Amino acid sequence: MSDQPHLRADNLLDAVESTLRAVDTDAFRVVPNLRQEDATDVGAITRDRELAPRALAALQADPAIAAAEQEQQRFLLKLSDARIAETGAGLEAGRFTGMETDDLLAGERAIVDFCDPNATKALHVGHLRNIALGEAVTSALRAAGAQVERQSHIGDAGRSMGEAIAGYVRYAAPGTPADAHRKPDQFVGDLYARYAREEGPVADVADGDAPVARDLDERHDLAQQLLSGLEQDDPEAVALWKRVRDWAVEGQNETLDRLGVQFERILYDSDRTAKTAEVARLGIERGVFVREERGTVAYYTGDDSYPVMPLTRADGFPTHHLRVVAMWRDMMIDEEGAQLIHLSGDEWKAHVEHTEQLLGRLEPTLPVLPSRHVLHGMVSTEIGGELSSSKGNALLVDELLAELLERPELKALARDQALVSADDLVALAVLGFCLDKPFVKGLILPPAERLVDPEHNSAWRIAQAWAKAWDPANDGPADPAPQDSDYRHIVLQSQVHRRNLAVALEAFDLLKYYRYVAHLSEWYLERDADRRVGRVMRAILSCGLGALGLVRAGGDAARAETLRRAEAATAAIR
Repeated sequence: MSDQPHLRADNLLDAVESTLRAVDTDAFRVVPNLRQEDATDVGAITRDRELAPRALAALQADPAIAAAEQEQQRFLLKLSDARIAETGAGLEAGRFTGMETDDLLAGERAIVDFCDPNATKALHVGHLRNIALGEAVTSALRAAGAQVERQSHIGDAGRSMGEAIAGYVRYAAPGTPADAHRKPDQFVGDLYARYAREEGPVADVADGDAPVARDLDERHDLAQQLLSGLEQDDPEAVALWKRVRDWAVEGQNETLDRLGVQFERILYDSDRTAKTAEVARLGIERGVFVREERGTVAYYTGDDSYPVMPLTRADGFPTHHLRVVAMWRDMMIDEEGAQLIHLSGDEWKAHVEHTEQLLGRLEPTLPVLPSRHVLHGMVSTEIGGELSSSKGNALLVDELLAELLERPELKALARDQALVSADDLVALAVLGFCLDKPFVKGLILPPAERLVDPEHNSAWRIAQAWAKAWDPANDGPADPAPQDSDYRHIVLQSQVHRRNLAVALEAFDLLKYYRYVAHLSEWYLERDADRRVGRVMRAILSCGLGALGLVRAGGDAARAETLRRAEAATAAIR
């Protein structure tokens, strides 16, 4: 693309663009030819017809271009066999020729905040989409050369946390997860859900307040007594809270590790609870918040669809809204200059919009964080509909992963290759499915058997392509075949990787990039086995899945393995 800031000499498309930039810096756009049956490799378009003769002369003089034809303001180009062979040889040998992307955002720093679970339950499949998108954004930014940290803020305060502790005290103390033969987070989740059911539903609230409905519930029960004890630093209440919280987090981390996700930064709601009173006071002093007659503190949004954002109850108990305001405000002070991308479900849309507005008024001299919000549609299942842990209808991530590991399709594919584990293939199938939909729309998660069906899940086709590409039969030294139609096509397709990734990161929307990888996987699966094409596909899938966060063996590990196999094959020939 003509406005691409970085050009690499070893990328076939960038090299053509560099030739045209010598004529004019921004008058041309270079596009790959995506139709294998066409005779040309690359196209170029100019908006300035007067430049066309000079551009044609420059292209014809480029030794990497075998033929250049002009059709009005379009140029149709055929690259030299030698140039295709040079690029293909690098790809076959694991050098990722023309595919390197670490210059695109070099020197930039970002924090990607996602997952954000409550420390009251195990992760359910409703979390999968947020995790998939967050991991993909993180991986894409890292592939582009940015310094990135994953961040998750854990909800270990508020009414729900009190209910989880109360559930433990009432139904299980002094037992442990081991005593109950349950994974720690599932143990906590069982107790939380039981307590919430037996205490009954919370009072009706406005639709916009639904995400904080439990915090607004002012009943005086065991859960509230325990929360009051925490507020007063009662040693017994603190010990109970820490015990239950740590069990939940331990189990959640085990699940995240199975998905290949690890967070560099962990924030806890409890770390900000003490600051909420200070933030509430500051907001009132600066005329941003209002203390209502009933004693509550609120933010008046000016939005008729959600006019009042409740920040505290009448007794001063902070809602999730206020705890988040305190957290983002701290980061605005401590992380000034960083880009913060936050991912959340669209049920939080009102909270996101008005918190951003509120922070701008509260701290007008500081850049507001998060700097970017990515709101995605909610996850539902074909049978259970929208998911709710307290209602007990949420399929756990652990249960889905266990079911997939027992599928014969998964076991067979895991046996066919050795570079990734069965757990890696499961994560690829699940997280990949979550990426293959417009993120603004809702996502319906199918039963496990359809997640390993290539007709229903493009991620499973990618997994099959990965296994086919890494078949040991494809091992060998580079042996480019630029005159072979399939080989030439896949080499040219590899060179689109940089541009597709750059475009995806402009809007933090990785759907088109994901489908680029999925389309090439489908194309590859339809071809007869070819060692050369297989070796190029290794490079494409390693870069693609690495940038999408879908395979832990993607990126550097796959590059090292490709080089090892290529060197071993070359040494054997010698």
